[in-house]
Amino acid sequence: MKYVLLLALACAVALLVACKNGDGVDITPGPGEESPTPTGQPDVCQPNPDPAPADVAEVDSPEADDSVTSPVTVSGRIAAFEAQFNITIFDADGDSIADVSGMSAEGQVLSAFSEDVSFDVTESTPACIWVYELSARDGSQTHVGQIPVTLSP
Repeated sequence: MKYVLLLALACAVALLVACKNGDGVDITPGPGEESPTPTGQPDVCQPNPDPAPADVAEVDSPEADDSVTSPVTVSGRIAAFEAQFNITIFDADGDSIADVSGMSAEGQVLSAFSEDVSFDVTESTPACIWVYELSARDGSQTHVGQIPVTLSP
């Protein structure tokens, strides 16, 4: 019970600090003032059906929020069943822009991969690159790694 009270007190202090700048002056935007707009890219990745643990798949390139041109080289390490995996680029609506199948060096250990994925866009487009396997049991996407990027023409 004591820890719950301490947690509640810590939350209240954090909320107070978030609304004040330390000298008691309210820094909440007033009427007609705009609050700062986040500069990061919106989350374009759809909910991940089966996130890949680090010992199954790691994508080194591209990195999150990179701006990429076609063809984009997707590389990293993967422990894919029978060394086969897929790379799909989805737009913000979840529609497929590009899809390729890849092969890693080996199938039972974390092995290097590098695949070029071509795409065609006419303007800067937020997108999400998925690196994943297809389940031998039901064909669903498993061990999914997601990387939000911007596709550039």
